[in-house]
Amino acid sequence: MRKKTNALAAVLALALTLSACGAGAPPAPADTASPPGSEAPAVWKLTVAQPPERLDYEEGDSFDPAGVVIDAKLEDGTVVENVAYEGIIVNEPLTRTTLFAKFVYGGQTVEQKINVTLKGNREEYGVDCTQAVPDSPLAGKVLFWLGSSVTEGASSGGESMADFLAKKHGAVCIKEAVSGTTLADRSDSSYVSRFDRCLASEERVEQVDAFICQLSTNDKGAPEGFGAVTPEEVRDAAAFDTSTTFGAMEYIIARAREAWDCPIYFYTNPPMEDEHYGEMVDALEQLAEKWGVTVIDLYRDEAFNDLTEEERSLYLADRIHPTRAGYREWWLPKFELALAGG
Repeated sequence: MRKKTNALAAVLALALTLSACGAGAPPAPADTASPPGSEAPAVWKLTVAQPPERLDYEEGDSFDPAGVVIDAKLEDGTVVENVAYEGIIVNEPLTRTTLFAKFVYGGQTVEQKINVTLKGNREEYGVDCTQAVPDSPLAGKVLFWLGSSVTEGASSGGESMADFLAKKHGAVCIKEAVSGTTLADRSDSSYVSRFDRCLASEERVEQVDAFICQLSTNDKGAPEGFGAVTPEEVRDAAAFDTSTTFGAMEYIIARAREAWDCPIYFYTNPPMEDEHYGEMVDALEQLAEKWGVTVIDLYRDEAFNDLTEEERSLYLADRIHPTRAGYREWWLPKFELALAGG
């Protein structure tokens, strides 16, 4: 009877060993510990004692956990080092929205931050890899840009069409851009507040050759605050209600004209399936006619927006923000045509 019992135990042990080494199990790190048994203290918390060797990826890559060391702290205070984690939770292949890989052990998870670069943000599309144009009509011209995240280049490493114009054409581009801000003067970071501070600063540039303002996508979320375009004869900056979007736009135009008497441009975003932004574009067209402002229209240009899915994936980080490739290959030619005549 004892011999049969010992044989059965050996078969069960072999079966458990084969199950633990199945195809779905991650490779066990050196010096591993088994998960707590039913009578052992439960796992309370996991920590990444040593991150994976590779943390930087490009969208489409697969996550590589090599080199990671996970420690488990049990409910009794015991720390089990370098546990054999039981699984990894991560989008495969990696996408532009992948921020973390999660390691699983003993019913708990721990996150490891990873960096996934968009294909459109590769170095080859960057400002440093952009060739200068000799004898550009924009060389030395001072261009003042007022805007929010799109002007800033929030999803492209801080590089927007302003930076590409500066590098390619030798223009002096001044970017007054803060992400998440509105034209309407509802905070001290609004377009109006920041522009007023720029004009009042001792370091204010005395003359610019062109003023370019972004039709902010952030205002579209408060259509009740759009206001109205004023009649033709209203021209004094003090007459405009800057707490409204359209009043702020007229105020900015009037102040820029007073300060620099230079050509004024407003630019729009491409369509984003938002009817309120369309209302803003309509109002901008009215203001452009009233004030003689040039609109760089990315919203209604059907040929400009006729992209393949592959191009759209390369050019856009999301439905609003371009990548480096989007700014350089897609947007820049429109601004070159408007500002330099080709």
